[in-house]
Amino acid sequence: MSSAYKNEQTSQIIARVHEIGPILHENAAQADRERRVPDASLAALETTGVFGINTLAQNGGQEGGARMLLDVASAIGQYCTNAAWIAVISSVSSLLTLRFPQSSRDRVFCDGRPVRMASVIVGSSNTAVRDRDGYRVTGEWPFGSNILNSEWAIGVVQIRESPDAPQEPGYVLLHRDQYDIKDTWFTIGMRGTGSNNFVARDQWVPADQVVRAETLLGPGFEAAADSHFLQRLAPVSMFPTVIISGPLGAARAALELTAQASSRRPVTYSKYQPQNTSGAFVQGIGAAGAKIDTAEMFLQRAADTIDAAAQGTTPLSLQDRAMIRNCCAHATHNLADAMNDIAWLHGTALFAEANPLGRLWRDVNTGVRHAIAASPLCYEIGGAAILGVAPPTPLV
Repeated sequence: MSSAYKNEQTSQIIARVHEIGPILHENAAQADRERRVPDASLAALETTGVFGINTLAQNGGQEGGARMLLDVASAIGQYCTNAAWIAVISSVSSLLTLRFPQSSRDRVFCDGRPVRMASVIVGSSNTAVRDRDGYRVTGEWPFGSNILNSEWAIGVVQIRESPDAPQEPGYVLLHRDQYDIKDTWFTIGMRGTGSNNFVARDQWVPADQVVRAETLLGPGFEAAADSHFLQRLAPVSMFPTVIISGPLGAARAALELTAQASSRRPVTYSKYQPQNTSGAFVQGIGAAGAKIDTAEMFLQRAADTIDAAAQGTTPLSLQDRAMIRNCCAHATHNLADAMNDIAWLHGTALFAEANPLGRLWRDVNTGVRHAIAASPLCYEIGGAAILGVAPPTPLV
């Protein structure tokens, strides 16, 4: 798959995103208020092809990879952070499905089209116990972004081949009729992601819907000559890279709104009327823009590294994986800083409930703190690689 192909396809999808952008923008406040992306926004997203970015072409997908998802979702984020977030979660979850057996993948994509999905890749107390030619699954998975819109979901489990057997970490693929949704997502930001818990109680699933953790997250597919490009995309590297794309787009939208308002708003208790007559304000806008650009460049570097490795059969090295996490750390750190700069620059009116800048500030500051991409841990992963010491987590 050539970069030219990706660039052409990406440009086409982004053009469609901008066409439906006004719908997403108009519904963004409703998504925040109702704690879910409205149906009209979902329907508009479907027309862009974003849900199929990491789905096989035979199932109506784009076979796009990390960079395509990053660039498309950041465009969506300019109009609705929450819509971008659920698009990313669905795309990455579809990617994980390609590491399950072919028989289960045929079940998921039986209609030959992309499906909307959710996934939770960490946890410890959920179980899958062998029962004949399947498993009995019981568990509760928190923060299942996009679960309200999903047809399938992936959750972490502890696998036991008998009730008394030692447990092994793994994952289960659940159809919508095999789990319930618990309304638990009450937050100050990213409200519209609907990241509620999903729950399964003694659900029987066929054996091909349960895989070991090493199969789903390990480098086996990445090193196999017969793996598809999508199967060789490293999940633990890809997820933190693309999850921040929505907040990246939202930060760009916030910067634009602040710049536009600066020709009308004064700097309160000062002689600067309007704001853009203040040299300090102008300098601050430049600094905030540079921080957003920095975040984008670091995420693009990470995404390109992931895609390049997936073109061949040499898995990303530990150094490369750590570098990617360090890129994510610097991106999240800069986006949070940029949004706080924007809050200082625009003024306290940003925190009025009706001001869309306040919603963007809440969304970005919440989104960049997702545990897999947040700067404290990811910087430590990067620093450990530089120093040649053990990383603080096996998920690198």
